Amino acid sequence: MLKKKSLSSGKWLVLFVVTVLLVALLIPVFNIITDPYGAFGDPVLQWWSYDMTLNPRLAKLTYLEKNHENYDSYIIGSSGSSAIPVELLNEYLDAKFYNTFFYGTETQTFEEIALYLLDRYPMKNLVLNLSPLIASSYKRSDNKLTKYQYWKVNGLSPLTFYSRYLLIDPMEGVQKLKYLKNDGYLQAAYKVFLPETGAYDKSRRDAEPIDSLEKYLNTEPYKGYFVKYTMHHYSMPYLEQSMETVTRIKKRCAEKDVNLIVICQPMYYQHLAYYTPEDQAAFYNALAQVTDYWDFTLSSVSYDPRFFYDSTHCRNAVGAMELAAIFGDETVYVPEGFGRRVEQGSLPGAPTEQKRDEAEYSVQVPILRYHHIVEGSEATGAAITYDAFVDQMTALYEAGYTTVDIWQLRDYVEKGVALPEKPLMITFDDGYESNYTLAFPLLQQYSFKATIFAIGVSIGKDTYKDTGVAMTPHFSLEQAKEMTDSGLITVASHGYNVHEVEGRDPSPIRLGLLQREDETEDEYVAFLTEDAEHMFQLLGEAAGFFSYPTDRHDERSMVILRQAGIFATVSGNGTAATLIKGLPQSLLSMPRTLADDSLTGAEMVALLEGGAS
Repeated sequence: MLKKKSLSSGKWLVLFVVTVLLVALLIPVFNIITDPYGAFGDPVLQWWSYDMTLNPRLAKLTYLEKNHENYDSYIIGSSGSSAIPVELLNEYLDAKFYNTFFYGTETQTFEEIALYLLDRYPMKNLVLNLSPLIASSYKRSDNKLTKYQYWKVNGLSPLTFYSRYLLIDPMEGVQKLKYLKNDGYLQAAYKVFLPETGAYDKSRRDAEPIDSLEKYLNTEPYKGYFVKYTMHHYSMPYLEQSMETVTRIKKRCAEKDVNLIVICQPMYYQHLAYYTPEDQAAFYNALAQVTDYWDFTLSSVSYDPRFFYDSTHCRNAVGAMELAAIFGDETVYVPEGFGRRVEQGSLPGAPTEQKRDEAEYSVQVPILRYHHIVEGSEATGAAITYDAFVDQMTALYEAGYTTVDIWQLRDYVEKGVALPEKPLMITFDDGYESNYTLAFPLLQQYSFKATIFAIGVSIGKDTYKDTGVAMTPHFSLEQAKEMTDSGLITVASHGYNVHEVEGRDPSPIRLGLLQREDETEDEYVAFLTEDAEHMFQLLGEAAGFFSYPTDRHDERSMVILRQAGIFATVSGNGTAATLIKGLPQSLLSMPRTLADDSLTGAEMVALLEGGAS
């Protein structure tokens, strides 16, 4: 009988050591492959948004090592710098900007990054975005993987730097792989950056509707930021060091013939109040001894939280106002007194209070919602009889209402163009032929404007899609052109083929604008995007005004449409829409009043004027 050979203790030791060495080797290899912080240039996964979210001051610079040829200008500053639209800067300066902002306000890091970029890459422009916060924190904090600076920037030993990321817990790489596997369309907490520009991904925030101040302050997460505001006091122990930093950056820009633009970013007024008026004056006076700059810290915008994501991060629309003020762009709404140009050598002192009445920059616009108009004494569903429609239009005319279209609303919001007294919007859903045969002549009689949200696939049809089933006739493209040529009617989008009906469309049907049960997310995104594109091809720019079918939609569909070019939407019930100059989000999900036979003309006027419940 043969005996099994056993390994000697020496061989066991060798096997153990080899195993340990293999594991020790595999961990660094795995960490390089997954590279959750972008320290090695994310050679395999190339998921820069994730890397930048963990450590933007590191990952953005390793990203630029591979992509710097795409840029010739840079933004440097804290995270509030993200509100400065890179695309607009590119237009104003004929440049290709990249935003290198990071978490924190340490001017030591501002200087390190600025000098690194200036000495390493060709540069035309440098925007330095500042706030009084820089005088409160100067030194870089190197105690966390999420804050370590790139070794080529701060002179750290490459061995010391890379060893930190080679030997991290491999579960961090595992976590990245898990997120990547389950990653979806919407921006998420683990991917908050747009790698191509370096800016925050605000696709979700910029697709959210903004209504009254009361609603805003009672909506998550804003009530946590603005309603219960705790007062503190910040000092400025690093004011001198911060100014020395700005001086050195300016000097290097001059040596490199780089155009330097210094901006003080907008702040929520209660956050600025963390500093005493004396400290504020000291900051602005000290900065003026170093350089010219634009100061947007405190303005009328600073007193309305709807212009902010939180106390130190203004909305991208406010960033557009900043650039419009700097470059004299009169096509963009800029509030009176917004921003001051400070010349070097002056003593500007602290910015002064600029509160204004909300009525100066906000207006309520009632929006009526009609559908089909029928002749006779009875109407079913959402339809209205012709006699009732005549009664309502006559009452509105006699009450002094002036009808407006989406272009006027857009000009009010984006350009600050005044609306007429007692503005009113009239809308119709679906695109029924009765809108042309019955409504249009009456609207012409009163010179009333109206918007008709047409279903693309139903235009000119009296049967449902390809089923042959009879349906209420819809007006044709020729009839639509006649109405739009009058200057009174806008034919906008109710979707091309998003309406589905139980029993007429294959199951499972789409509910409003929601994802269908048999669709993948990629298929859903492609479908909505293509549907919107089809309506743009059919209707032109007016397809950017959209009515949600059956009011069923969610955050994802709102973001998809926004990115497909939809700039205004109507949805839900309410007496009036709140429009705010400078906030394009106030054009989203504007509420409407359903108009049918339940209201006489007098009752409708009373409702719109607050005289009915």
